[in-house]
Amino acid sequence: AERIKEEAPWDQTLSGGEKQRLAFARLLLHRPDIVVLDEATSALDEKSQDAMMATVIRELPDVTIISVAHRAELEAFHSRKITLERREGGAKLVSDINLVPRKRNLLKRALWGSGSRVERARKE
Repeated sequence: AERIKEEAPWDQTLSGGEKQRLAFARLLLHRPDIVVLDEATSALDEKSQDAMMATVIRELPDVTIISVAHRAELEAFHSRKITLERREGGAKLVSDINLVPRKRNLLKRALWGSGSRVERARKE
């Protein structure tokens, strides 16, 4: 297919990261009041993830974002962190923390590199 408007097996043609970037583009075009993100940057590298999240926050400053993620570095883009634990019959609130707005921790990134290496180091 020459153009994205053309019918093609896009679910098989686009990579995971390309699909996520396309979803963010749709988000910016539609400008909803509430956004729910479920591992929305999981297929992106940290630099692309940061760029996508910063763009959403800059372009949609009044939107409510509910985000499910396992990458700790995404906390820098959120004002509140709620941790749930799976329980029989549902989930239990483990913590509800208001996050202090802060710049990305450049020292951590300089020492440890990407978030995935930081996570591996913590497990060792």
